[in-house]
Amino acid sequence: MTQRHLHVDLTRELAAVAMGQQAADLIITNGTLANVNTGEFLPKTDVAICKGFIALVGDASHVVRDDNTKVVDAAGRYLVPGFIDTHLHVESSMVDVRRYAEAVLPRGTTAIVPDPHEIANVFGLEGVKLFVESAQNLPLKVLTMMPSCVPSIPGFEDGGATFTDKEIAEAAAWPGIYGLGEMMNFPGVIFGDPGVHAIMQAMERTGKVVTGHHSHPDISRGLNAFVASGITACHESTTAAEALTRARLGCYAQQRYGTAWLDMPNTIQTILDNPHMDTRFYTLISDDVTPNTLQEDGHMDRLVRKAIELGVSPMLAIQMATLNGAQLMEAWRWLGMIAPARAADILIVSDLENLVIDQVYADGLLVAENGRLTVEIAPFEYPEWSLQSVHLDPLTADDFVVTHTGSSAQVRVVRAYEGRVDTTEEIKTLSVTDRGIQASVEQDVAKMVVFERHHRTDSRGLGFVTGFGMQRGAVASTVAHDSHNLLVMGTNDDDMALAANELIKIGGGMIVVADGQVITCVPLPLAGLMSLDTVPVVAAQVAELERAWQSIGCHWVGPEMTFSLLALIVLSDMHLSNRSGQGYVKLTPAPEMVPLVVE
Repeated sequence: MTQRHLHVDLTRELAAVAMGQQAADLIITNGTLANVNTGEFLPKTDVAICKGFIALVGDASHVVRDDNTKVVDAAGRYLVPGFIDTHLHVESSMVDVRRYAEAVLPRGTTAIVPDPHEIANVFGLEGVKLFVESAQNLPLKVLTMMPSCVPSIPGFEDGGATFTDKEIAEAAAWPGIYGLGEMMNFPGVIFGDPGVHAIMQAMERTGKVVTGHHSHPDISRGLNAFVASGITACHESTTAAEALTRARLGCYAQQRYGTAWLDMPNTIQTILDNPHMDTRFYTLISDDVTPNTLQEDGHMDRLVRKAIELGVSPMLAIQMATLNGAQLMEAWRWLGMIAPARAADILIVSDLENLVIDQVYADGLLVAENGRLTVEIAPFEYPEWSLQSVHLDPLTADDFVVTHTGSSAQVRVVRAYEGRVDTTEEIKTLSVTDRGIQASVEQDVAKMVVFERHHRTDSRGLGFVTGFGMQRGAVASTVAHDSHNLLVMGTNDDDMALAANELIKIGGGMIVVADGQVITCVPLPLAGLMSLDTVPVVAAQVAELERAWQSIGCHWVGPEMTFSLLALIVLSDMHLSNRSGQGYVKLTPAPEMVPLVVE
């Protein structure tokens, strides 16, 4: 893929093509245009393209054609703008951005707005720079957002780096950075933390977009304070009322429909109940999806298809996946619609209700047909340091002991829920032996420990969790949002140590062990977060991983994703941190440390 042209360099040529004075590179004829600007379907529409940009929409019978002009007869099929995902984390799909592009382009996604705060939490600015470099010269447009919260709540956890307004200002000047990624430290925003506001101000001074993450039920004072601080979009709505309030405040309601977090069917209800409501402030986003979801169900096409299935009109569903996202990113002048001066990102769709995508054009180039990529995307050569990120000495079973005296203890336990990002607190009575407080299979209580893996600080947090249904063994992951320390959960200390040591040995990944044996492992050498294999390969590995989860008692959909959030301390209620010792970080709403044992 050669580097794309700039519109500013093509203004005379585009005008000449539209006037019939210069030959077009590509003409798509006789299509039914999904005009997202007016909400109309316009039959018998032609589109003329020059050097990746649209020159004319309408009747192209006068447009010059020469030996190099390619003509495609749409035969009445729908012409739909390429889909835009305005909030996602490539790392959550466990592949790098180039393998990700291979997976989503055939599904109709032609632009993504990733927040690479996963790799940023491991490698800092060098990680963000590496991500931007690896995304260059792709047929997929990658509008990278600068991570805002590294770590998510300073002082309560340790990651691989710390970002202040200085780092944000430096990265804001890079050509590959289009705005500020989700500001997760919403307590810092609404309560006026100077450092948090300095981070947002550093990006806002450049005129670029600032996005947020307000995961709190206060949608009155708190949400107003959040939006008043400059936040233009938020994806943390879980109810229709929360999404509607955001839209009413001029904050884009990014409706999430990922692998495990399936909020969109709830948030979209207001639109279904009010078919004449103006929905310009509603978008569709994936946030976090596994390689299995990409492989089996798709990407933005899956979201649009689901919205239509729920009762949203096809036009409205397409608008939420195209124009609305382009306007959110203030990129509507070159993305989000099939119109002159815009990038020629066009889908030819034969079945609108079921969203059957026959062809995908990106910058006027056919990049996918009938679900298969038609261009080659070369792999990126990663430096050796990026493949060596787990800095931990081997652990023993003693490292997992939760010390306490007496024969039993009243313990705070985190309850996790399938398909949800939130947790709740429960009190359980657990037995105590000479090896400390014990997990309880009978009560569905597993032990969990998070070890700092970046700087050899030897710090750790120990706690207990319920809800997963574990009957034996242990699981571990170096994907542990957001600082991505080593997170281990299990029913016994020996298996927990085995799981942890195997990941230390291979440089990161996800693993399931039981009875002293490794059942399966997904190696993720790039930052301990991503594989260098293709989506189909990693999808097969993750499918095997989920079968292994089932073999030890957990039958959730995507349990590895919910597990990875147990250390995400910026979410409501209790989560584990490497700094929490025997206890948790609790957001109430200001973060505080709470002890494990109830005295």
